[in-house]
Amino acid sequence: MKKKINNLKDVRNAIDAIDNKIFPLMIKRSQLVNNALELKSLKSEIRDPKRIKQILDKIEKKSAQYDVNKKLLRLIWKSMIECYIEHENKEFKKRK
Repeated sequence: MKKKINNLKDVRNAIDAIDNKIFPLMIKRSQLVNNALELKSLKSEIRDPKRIKQILDKIEKKSAQYDVNKKLLRLIWKSMIECYIEHENKEFKKRK
């Protein structure tokens, strides 16, 4: 991380700038999740514990390379995955 920012407004502006970079990536991720859902014929394919573990383990491994709260990042990713699973379940129900 660069120099510490000592002004709350500037910190929030920096967070907003990062959010602006994350947003299009989240849109792309959402599109890919929807694409994956189209390829699933069974509801049981929506939650894949093995895949979830792979993702979370990868996040934890990458986090070890940085001075960050690994548990927090893992929780954020897990929460995101759960949101997508909920979305997929809702969309799957609409198919019928």
